[in-house]
Amino acid sequence: MVGRGRGRRPVAHGWRGIALAAMAVVLVIGAVVLLVPPQGREPVAATPVQLLDAAAGKLAAQPQGSGRYWWLETEEVRRTKGGEGFLVEQRGKDVLVLGRDGDGYTWYEAVSARPYGAEAAAAWKRAGSPELCPARGCDPNLRFYPQRTLEKYLTLAPGWQPTLDELLGLPHEANALRTELLKHVSLGYDKSPDDWVRETGLRLVKDVPATPGTRAAAYRMLAALPGARVLDDVRDPAGRRGVTLQLRVNDAVRVQLVIDPGSGELWTSQMVAPIRGLPQGAAAVATIVVRAGWSDAQPVPPSGCSDCRGRY
Repeated sequence: MVGRGRGRRPVAHGWRGIALAAMAVVLVIGAVVLLVPPQGREPVAATPVQLLDAAAGKLAAQPQGSGRYWWLETEEVRRTKGGEGFLVEQRGKDVLVLGRDGDGYTWYEAVSARPYGAEAAAAWKRAGSPELCPARGCDPNLRFYPQRTLEKYLTLAPGWQPTLDELLGLPHEANALRTELLKHVSLGYDKSPDDWVRETGLRLVKDVPATPGTRAAAYRMLAALPGARVLDDVRDPAGRRGVTLQLRVNDAVRVQLVIDPGSGELWTSQMVAPIRGLPQGAAAVATIVVRAGWSDAQPVPPSGCSDCRGRY
């Protein structure tokens, strides 16, 4: 019996070796399958419209935010013909703060003015490099001043100024938001319903403390307007390439919302219009968002800034 038992052990070892070899083959084949992509299944690139919808979804998922004050700090960029006939880029800093108690604060500072582009720079030098204004130092007695009227700041369209609570209660779905906005069309408004939706929708996105859900709904609502386009090849004045919602104002003017695809937050709102000498597609006017959101930090207007605090 002992001898017969010994005779079976080599057979058991043989089967174990075969099984281990088979498992090794399976693992190798599995690794090859994972490393080699299936034939005919290349990744499908997201379209600009899909990128916008995804960005809107990310924005809608953000919390509303809390705090006593809503801060909006922006860098304003304007490109226009200077007094000498060449293109000039003017930049300034704008601050708006709205308190939950109705207190408002706002001030603007002109920062710089310089020739825009190589051709303009050469023309500026030929003209003797004159001082370009408005900019810091042009008027030391009026460095900071309000650039807006606070008392009517929450006006979304002619004849309609919701309260802060009404603004924060606007719908978070595109069709519902459009329906609500159209309930407030003013008597005597002589443009189309789509024009009203565009005007109020843009204000909701870029100018007032609407909730993330309402702003996301506004993106989708605006994207459904006639003539709206979604682009993925636009850069803002800061050089950032985002997903861009472009709206037609008239035959010559376009408004572009350059949006961070990673968060859905607005990077820049800009206007593209034909200005002689300005490269095609370049923004004539742009507002770059530096800060937007709620905070408990109470604003302190700059020293000497007159009428920089009021009620809204």
